Amino acid sequence: MKIRVDVLRRFISLPEDPQQVRVLLDEVGVEVKRFDPEVPGVQLTLELLANRGDHHCYAGVAREVGGRTGAPLCLPVGRALAVGEPPHPLVLEAADLCPVYTLTRLVREHEGALDADALSLLESAGLQSKGAVVDATNVANLELGQPTHAFDAATIRGPITIRRSRAGEQAWPLFAAERVTLPEGTLVIADDEKVLAVAGVIGCEESKTTADTEVVLLESAAFDPVAVRKASRALGIHTDSSARFERGSDFALPLGGAGRVAALLETAGWRVNGATGSVGGWTDPGRVVQLDPDAARRFLGVEVSDAELTARLERYGFLVGPGGTFDVLTGELRHPERLAVRVPTWRLHDVQFVQDLYEELAKSFGYDNTPIGLPPIDLGGLPSLAERSRAAVDEVLVGHGFYEVITDGFYSRALRDRLGITEGHPLWAHVETANALDRAYSLLKNSCFAQAVEAVALNANLGAGAVKAFELTTTFHPDTSAANGVCRERRVLWAVGSGFEREPGWAGQGRALDVYTLRGVVAAIGQALGLPLRFGPVAAEEPLRDLLHPYRSASVLLDGRPVGVVGEVHPSVVASFKLRKARPVYLELGWEALLQPARRPPFVPPPSRQPAVRELAFTLPHRLEAGRVTAALQGLAGLERTAIIDRYDHEEDGAPVRTLTWQLTFSGETDRTAEETNALLEQAVAQVTAALGAEGVKLR
Repeated sequence: MKIRVDVLRRFISLPEDPQQVRVLLDEVGVEVKRFDPEVPGVQLTLELLANRGDHHCYAGVAREVGGRTGAPLCLPVGRALAVGEPPHPLVLEAADLCPVYTLTRLVREHEGALDADALSLLESAGLQSKGAVVDATNVANLELGQPTHAFDAATIRGPITIRRSRAGEQAWPLFAAERVTLPEGTLVIADDEKVLAVAGVIGCEESKTTADTEVVLLESAAFDPVAVRKASRALGIHTDSSARFERGSDFALPLGGAGRVAALLETAGWRVNGATGSVGGWTDPGRVVQLDPDAARRFLGVEVSDAELTARLERYGFLVGPGGTFDVLTGELRHPERLAVRVPTWRLHDVQFVQDLYEELAKSFGYDNTPIGLPPIDLGGLPSLAERSRAAVDEVLVGHGFYEVITDGFYSRALRDRLGITEGHPLWAHVETANALDRAYSLLKNSCFAQAVEAVALNANLGAGAVKAFELTTTFHPDTSAANGVCRERRVLWAVGSGFEREPGWAGQGRALDVYTLRGVVAAIGQALGLPLRFGPVAAEEPLRDLLHPYRSASVLLDGRPVGVVGEVHPSVVASFKLRKARPVYLELGWEALLQPARRPPFVPPPSRQPAVRELAFTLPHRLEAGRVTAALQGLAGLERTAIIDRYDHEEDGAPVRTLTWQLTFSGETDRTAEETNALLEQAVAQVTAALGAEGVKLR
């Protein structure tokens, strides 16, 4: 929105320096996006808030300034209109979308134009003069924020009806080259033959005023913000009127807006003819917000009297009186110290809670004039080891594409039977539910394995072959020696995967999600928790041992002790769940075993000298193990590590041989010279030759 400082001065007293006016507007919450002192009168481009429709006019901006400075607001004079018999028949069919609709007849007595002040206001907004009638509606909108629209009375056939558009109905918006089809249900103003205007958005060509218009019917109304916004977006038409209505207009202003237009037109040769008609059942709800002055002072951090709080709120148009509430039973007044703040009609869209009043007071005092500080807060306790561990594990699993799921604590005997186990198996015994109403809740689960495989099967049946799921849950194991006399509980982290770790695409065949994927997840969990998780053969006592593939499974070890298991689901179990193509993999970790303090390796400072790296190439007979050469190299002074870095297969004297290159790394912590290092290399060659020379190993 563009305004000029010289025009704004007509509504409120301002500082002499336009730059100070800019600062003042920024401080009261009306952001100045552009400041143009070169434009006569000094032009400001404002960025207005989406929920403050009342700012879209000079009066609204001036009211914000007055709330801060206390300067009185000077509003333009309007003509008092008498409400009575409508000057033209009115029918309101959409009262829910049109709370108030007024219609005023004006007759032209002689040719005229608006005065210079009104025309300069149009110029400040970048609008050109379109004739007295259109100019007056634009001026009133800029001044008060009440859009109005004038119809040429001679073009109207039958009653004016406020209704929703019908299926396939068309309208001819102003400035459009042709008719457009309206979305069904759009709020329109229409007569018996045509649409006169899209309510709140734009008028139509067939009812517009011209230089020959002698009688106009002036519309001034309030429309539902959502209805106007939808119509504006659907038609791709954005006007000053729609910008005002879709942000929430003042439902009490239509009559005053029409009166201002009438006053402007009366100076340009027009006069009001008859009473103003009004339809719509809206009444001011009289919203009252209870304000505790002590709470407001604590929030703002300022010491002011109740009288000053009252005065500052009244600058914004609030009515303030004694507050408190009456007890419905005793009739006693409660909280008499409170103030009852009545919300003005132009703020009903954005002021509802006491915090909204705090914001008004803060703007009035000035944010820079309130003390800087944070309210006291209770930090609470630091997260426990279990909470930190859970967050770290969740981060790893989610980062690997797994989704957390929630499974029931019960399942059916049929699900257990699908595992193919019999009595005597470690997973056969369950805590059973007596007289279960549903067979699906017969057994209290002692393992998550069956539910995990079932989840893969259910997804496969729905065409979702890619599954990555995990859960931290509890299993229940029959044990009469437990504290509850029934079972002991075990916290378990489990995960299941099936499908592709990397989907096939144009660049390759993809990679199936397999046991190595879950081993990588276990390694990442160990890294996140700072625990040295390793892998080993599946322990004989592992309950899932015979339910996993014998050659694609492993125990998860911590300090050499099994804490879980990882592996591919056994083909017999896969067949039992009718998984034809899937090869699901399963991971289970005992949660309590993972709740140990992290064992971070100690920091070892890097060497002050770089290590010495040398290379030796030896030719070996075809079947001689390279590890024997590596063993022969051991024992050299300062040798830290060896590595084979190259291989060359060839023939010598018709026999296949291979040449391998060993990289030798010597510690840099000594003052060893290059000559001493070379001597160590000669010693290395001598050791290998002495140990393996007779078998054909030689330096290449």
